[in-house]
Amino acid sequence: MKSLKQNCFLRGCYMLQKMFFTNSLMRSGRNIKIIPPIFVANKSNVIIGDNVGIGPYAYITGTNAKLIIKGNCSIAEHFTVHTGNHARIKGKFVSDITEKAKPKGYDKDVIIEQDVWVGCNVTLLSGVHIGRGATIAAGAVVTKDVPPYCTVGGVPAKTLKRNFSIDEIIEHEQILYPEEERYSREELEKVIGSLGELNQNT
Repeated sequence: MKSLKQNCFLRGCYMLQKMFFTNSLMRSGRNIKIIPPIFVANKSNVIIGDNVGIGPYAYITGTNAKLIIKGNCSIAEHFTVHTGNHARIKGKFVSDITEKAKPKGYDKDVIIEQDVWVGCNVTLLSGVHIGRGATIAAGAVVTKDVPPYCTVGGVPAKTLKRNFSIDEIIEHEQILYPEEERYSREELEKVIGSLGELNQNT
C-alpha cells in the first residue's frame, strides 16, 4: 500500500480523475469512464448520470447552458457539443461580443437520454434533445431533436431507421426500466409511429 501511495504516475492519474472528472462536474453518477484528453468550457454545467463512457478528445463548449447525459450511454472519440451559438449585434464585431453581451435565447441545454450510442466524430449543436435508445452515426452533425430508438446520420443528421419495432421497444423497456418510466404504446405510436416506413434493416 505504501509503494502505491508513493507511485507518482498512479497519484497523478488519481488527481487528474478527481480534478477533472468528478469534483469539477455539477453532478456525476457512478461508473463514469472518461478517456482524456477532454476539454470542457464550464465544468459546472456538465451533468453525467451512471454508467457513461466517453472516448478521448471530447470537446464541450458553451458557458451558459448545460450538457446533460442521463446515463447508460456510450460515446466514442472526438465528441463535440456546442450548447451556445454566436450572436450578431449591430455595431459590434463578432469577435467583440462577449457571453454576457449576447441576447437571450442563443444558449440552450443539450440533453442525451439513457441508452444512447454516439459514434465517433459526432457534433451536437445547441438545444438538441437525443431520445432514449437512439444511435448517432459516426460523423453526424445533429441540429434537431432525435426521436427515441432511432438511428440518425449525415450533415445535418436525418433519421435513417428505427432500431426496433414498437413491440420490441416495449419488450426491451420491460426488461430495463421500472413501469413508471416506460413508454406506453400510445406514446411510441405518437413519437415514432410515423417512421414506420423506414426499414429497420437499412
